[in-house]
Amino acid sequence: MIRETACVSLVRFDHPPDIKLPTTYSSHDAAEHFRVNIVEHGWFRLKYGRREWTLGAGSMFLSRPTEVYGYSHVKYAEPDTCLRVEFSGPIADQLRRSVFRLPLVLPTTNRLSFLRLRLSSLLSNAAEMSLDALAFELVDAAANAEHDRHRLYRSEQLRWYAERLGAARELMDCDPTADHSLWHLSSQVGMSVFLFARVFRELVGMSPHRYLVHRRLDRARDLLRSGMSVTDVCYAAGFNNLSHFIKSFRAHFGMLPSKLKASSPVPAAGSESLIQ
Repeated sequence: MIRETACVSLVRFDHPPDIKLPTTYSSHDAAEHFRVNIVEHGWFRLKYGRREWTLGAGSMFLSRPTEVYGYSHVKYAEPDTCLRVEFSGPIADQLRRSVFRLPLVLPTTNRLSFLRLRLSSLLSNAAEMSLDALAFELVDAAANAEHDRHRLYRSEQLRWYAERLGAARELMDCDPTADHSLWHLSSQVGMSVFLFARVFRELVGMSPHRYLVHRRLDRARDLLRSGMSVTDVCYAAGFNNLSHFIKSFRAHFGMLPSKLKASSPVPAAGSESLIQ
């Protein structure tokens, strides 16, 4: 176990050295809960029904409850090492109803590759909420992977974008109440306005403005839990219109801000509609 939160666990799986691995398929039941698996190194073969895949570094595939998969290894090739992102609790129950519509082996997209880079960077420094948020982003990206038609970036180019988008997100995360204009954010990370806006939307899955609004809503939730009034929270969180704030909060969290009591639980934003 590398990381674990209330609803997500991150595990690295590999094979003991000097163990002879089978090169013919052996059947295994899927995990009890839904998993997103990422091949870090090596190779192996996956079989489901009549379909077969040879998966290597960078490949991403799912494990869905109740299914049975066949696994084998490639003779003379390096054995696989995989990261497993597994969901449990109420989130897993919600996902159970939807994950069977997703492809078992995910197509390669810029967004999934970007999230794989982010996951790797979190292995050495991950707060609980950042792991949860990244896991939910993985599911959202998986749900949209088949419809993603963007040209794939070179690995160096993707890393360059990832570093700059990470810096822009950190600016908004650290002070969501500030006036983070598109021009200011793009200039801070050394990108043109149009390139920054396009790449941010593609890799993060939403526009910079929407991302900032989400961070402000998270801030508002925390302030409401502290006992602050709805009106005071509206302006303290960076909103300028009370009616707009109330509508945005309800759309994001599924409840009116006035219904959120101090220290009361609130559903994770978007967790009820990760896969539409």
